[in-house]
Amino acid sequence: MNYLDNKKEKTIAIIGLDTIKSTELLKDTNIINVINDIKILNTRNSKKIIKEYLNELEKSITNYSSYNISYFGIAPLPFVALAGKYYRKIKMYSHYEYYQRNDKIVSLNFKPTFLFPRLQMSTNLTKKSNVAIITIETTCRINQSDLEQFKNCDNYNFYLEEAKTNSIVSEKQLEAYSEQIANEIYKISKTNIKTIYLLSASQSSLIFEIFRKLNQNRVVEIVVCNYSRMANYKYNWGITIYGNNSEKYVELRDINGKN
Repeated sequence: MNYLDNKKEKTIAIIGLDTIKSTELLKDTNIINVINDIKILNTRNSKKIIKEYLNELEKSITNYSSYNISYFGIAPLPFVALAGKYYRKIKMYSHYEYYQRNDKIVSLNFKPTFLFPRLQMSTNLTKKSNVAIITIETTCRINQSDLEQFKNCDNYNFYLEEAKTNSIVSEKQLEAYSEQIANEIYKISKTNIKTIYLLSASQSSLIFEIFRKLNQNRVVEIVVCNYSRMANYKYNWGITIYGNNSEKYVELRDINGKN
């Protein structure tokens, strides 16, 4: 539940997909702006861009340790996952979401008895692959045609039967969904799977919280993938969050069930 104390609230806002105008609606914000970096991100310059981004995350953690930290993000999910990893040991005060229909940023509610839809899970396991994909569908369902490059992988699908924009509206709901997915990642990591590709159509706060819950010593290699509707391969790049090549940019093509 939310709480009151003498600390001021500071919102860490990660902006990479939209203008920063909407963050003016937040009271006290530290903006990490990667909009221009995302536009030019490629194999050649990715190391420099990611390093600078991680430095900004570390700086925000150091500078605002005396604040109640909240999260807001409109950015590619690989960058959101990295932020979650770095904020793993930081207690979060609240999470904000952008509502496009009325151009407002609203905090998730803290109602302890709030009822929310159950996050469903289905699997399609080949029992032959050492690669798995996790798909998360809370804002919309992912078209099967977009998953052709992962067609021979084990598939773990988390979804809401009525997926919609801003489907997560409470802190309790966010905690339940992120805990469920993180626990499943731990279970998968105990199987013969060597690499997990995570694909998501969800609010960024869910990805942020999933990676805040994961311990790098208990998981296999995880690559969080970026979606591009115009690309030949819809998931065209990603960042390895955990594993031997952690925090590195990856160009994605046809995975075809192989590392």
